[in-house]
Amino acid sequence: MEVRDQDVLFWELAHHLVVGNEFRAAHVSKDRKQLWLEKETDNEQIIISLSKIDMAWSRGLENYIQENARQFQSFKRSFTRKDVVYHNLYITSLAPVDDWKKKTGEIIYTDAAKRRPMHTWLFAAAIGAHKSDDIVRFLGLLGAEANWPSKEEMLIEDEDLRAQKMTRQRQAVIKKIEDEQEEAIKVFTYGKPRFTIALLASILIIFALIEMTASTTDVLALIDFGAKYNPAIDEGEWWRIITSMFLHIGLLHLLMNSMALFFLGMAVERIFGTSRFIWIYLIAGIVGSTASYAFTDQVSAGASGAIFGCFGALVYFGVIRRRLFFRTIGKSVIVILVINIIFGTVVPMVDNGAHMGGLVGGFLAAATVGMPGHKFKIRQTSIVVAIAALIAGLYGYGYYGESMGGASQPLVEIQLSQEFLEEDEYDEAYQTMAEVIDDTDMPEAYFMIGTAELGRENYEEAEGYFLEAIEENPDFHEASYNLALVYAEMGEEEQAYEYAERAAELDPENEQYEELLENLSE
Repeated sequence: MEVRDQDVLFWELAHHLVVGNEFRAAHVSKDRKQLWLEKETDNEQIIISLSKIDMAWSRGLENYIQENARQFQSFKRSFTRKDVVYHNLYITSLAPVDDWKKKTGEIIYTDAAKRRPMHTWLFAAAIGAHKSDDIVRFLGLLGAEANWPSKEEMLIEDEDLRAQKMTRQRQAVIKKIEDEQEEAIKVFTYGKPRFTIALLASILIIFALIEMTASTTDVLALIDFGAKYNPAIDEGEWWRIITSMFLHIGLLHLLMNSMALFFLGMAVERIFGTSRFIWIYLIAGIVGSTASYAFTDQVSAGASGAIFGCFGALVYFGVIRRRLFFRTIGKSVIVILVINIIFGTVVPMVDNGAHMGGLVGGFLAAATVGMPGHKFKIRQTSIVVAIAALIAGLYGYGYYGESMGGASQPLVEIQLSQEFLEEDEYDEAYQTMAEVIDDTDMPEAYFMIGTAELGRENYEEAEGYFLEAIEENPDFHEASYNLALVYAEMGEEEQAYEYAERAAELDPENEQYEELLENLSE
């Protein structure tokens, strides 16, 4: 086998950096003429391209340099505040005969802002033309000059021994790459996504069952099936914190959460394994639902808290296996997470309490079980205690927080009352509003309970509530119209006409108001 000096120097340098100085061999080209190496120190991240080239003249060197600058630009780097240093190394049999130093000495930047220069080095490997001093100077910049062999030590006279040494070095470097690739494969294929598939199936089945008997957009139906409804939880129905994780409000909500669970759940279950994933998912969902109970009055349902727990578990994975995380899924996870947090902050109907609670819960739950293969540590027990304290604290805040505040906004009760009224269930509508009417000054609340009393034919009580609504909001034309109906039922036609006229003035396009005026004027 013919062994060129160029091959000897290439693999000697690669072996010296990878095996002797803890550089990571990130990639090797199919023809094994280019290696990508990287290493992080306390102050900087070093990325090296090591290539074999052959040229008699330097005019083609510029093209090689520009191409490598583009490759550096696309090279995946982890999110880091450290300085990134690029070194572009060429190993050639003979140095070009013309002035190549001018080209390698030119500063080429890998970014438009010109913050990341690429340093180019060319080392000639032929006997008599070997630039050992240059290599030592380069290694000195990396702090890796120790144990670098002399030219005589590299170029063993016996060609067979030289070939055997080079082969061992090449195999050691390639094995490093293969070991890291195999390790990554093992990490991302540790578990099989059985529980994720079971979750998706159960969520779809429950959604179909609700749609067969009612509607997943019907608040009353959602409450009946176990949605998170704060007044019911206040009365001891704590199980809603769990059951709400399996319900969804409408087809779009179902599809969005199912897609997120499909991708995130499968990733987390493959990385952590099924038993760990079940723990992470349930704890994240419980913390998320409890946070929703603490900070959101709306009826809520969905797997969003548990799904954000998957984000939390992946963030924990990134903390423990930072290099592998950012080399693979890290950037995508962080970008998608940030987008979801911003979306939850700016869109008012999104239950951001559940999202943030699930995110924290998922991270803590992952920390309690750790990564597969990691030994259990005592501090993990303290995290379980912290999770329990977090859930208890959120539950306590949700239970006692409202009583410590001022006037509330019973939006859920108003919505429920509206649905009862649409079904002519006036007693249920009244009971719903009666539980909250003393703690609010919302005109809509007075309107709803007044409308319920109108349906129950309690006209005097209805009159009082409608007057309260109009006092809080003089432009509330619906309240004026209903008050006109109350006075008409009470036989007070003059007052009925006054408020019917007021309603028509506030909403002149409403034909119903005009019709009432005409009836009262006859």
